[in-house]
Amino acid sequence: MYRRTRCAVVTSLLVSAVVCGGAVVFAPAAGAAVPAASCTVTPGPNDTYVVITGEGFTGPRKLNDGESTVDLAIGPDGTFRVQRFQKNVDYTVLAVNEDQSFIFVNCKKVGSAATPKPQNPQSTSPVQPGSRRDIAQGREAGSQAGAAAAKKSCETKPVADKSGQQHSDAYWQAWTQAANRAFNRICNGR
Repeated sequence: MYRRTRCAVVTSLLVSAVVCGGAVVFAPAAGAAVPAASCTVTPGPNDTYVVITGEGFTGPRKLNDGESTVDLAIGPDGTFRVQRFQKNVDYTVLAVNEDQSFIFVNCKKVGSAATPKPQNPQSTSPVQPGSRRDIAQGREAGSQAGAAAAKKSCETKPVADKSGQQHSDAYWQAWTQAANRAFNRICNGR
C-alpha cells in the first residue's frame, strides 16, 4: 500500500468513526484516565533490521508498513514487540474495531541507544572472511600495491605477498584485481 492509499484508508477510518458515533473514541469518559498509546521503531545492531515496540494498546490491532498490514499480538499489559527487516518505511498501528481508543498511531523512529556504532569499524571488530569489508580491504591494499609497482617500473606487474598474512581467498582475489587495474591505469597513461 502506497502513502496515498494509506492516507485514504486512514481518512476513511476517521470518517467512519465519526459517522458511526466514534467521536467518543477521541475523548475518554469524564473521570476515566486512558493512557496514551505510543509506538517506536528502533534500528537493530548493524542496522540489519528494526524493532517495533508499542504500549498502551488494546487488542486486536494491525501493523501497517505502507504496503501490507499484519496482525499484532498485543500482550495483556497493552504492549507489543515486532522485528521487521523493512527498515526505511513508516509504520502505523491501526485499530481493528471502531470502538477502540487510538484508531491509528504513527510509530516514531528513534536511534539505537543500546549499541552505538563504532567510530572506526575497521579497528574495533574482526573482519569476517569473505565479507564486504574483507573484500574492500583487499581492493584498497591491491590498489596501493599496483600504484606503487607502476611507479617503480611498468615492466613488472604487482604480485601479492601472501606470506605471514592470513586473509581469505575473496580478499586476495579483490587485491589482485585492484592491483592490476591500478597498475594498468598508471602504465597505460604514460
